[in-house]
Formats: sequence, C-alpha cells, structure tokens
Amino acid sequence: MTSGILQGSVLGSLLFLMFINDLIESCAAYYEIYLFADDAKLFKHILSESDHQSLQNGANALYEWTLRWILKLLSARS
Repeated sequence: MTSGILQGSVLGSLLFLMFINDLIESCAAYYEIYLFADDAKLFKHILSESDHQSLQNGANALYEWTLRWILKLLSARS
C-alpha cells in the first residue's frame, strides 16, 4: 500500500465520513441521495424534460465534486 488507511479500521470509517460529508450539499438540489457505509445511491424520477435536465445538472455537480476531491469513481462492473 502506497497511501491511505487500512480497510476496516475505525479511523478509516471516520475519515471516509468526513471526506464525503459535503457530497449531499453539493448534489442534493438535483436528486435524492442515500448514503450507506461506503455506497451512495443517487436517483431522480424523470417525468419531464426539466427532470432530465436537473439530473444532468446533478451529474455535472457530482463530477465537479470528484474533481475537487481528486476521487475516481468506479462503476459496479469495474
């Protein structure tokens, strides 16, 4: 390991929560966010074109958040 905190440590969990604390503030205006452990679920019911645009704006906000925190997101298939 070249950097980071060991998985399963108490300190690791606390640092992770502090790290993602502003994710909700950055993106909640655009869609619903549920956080559990190290997972985040983001969703929005698309009923109109404005809902589609709101979801895209949220995806852009999430992308900006990842750039700010130098975080690489992986899909469930990765």
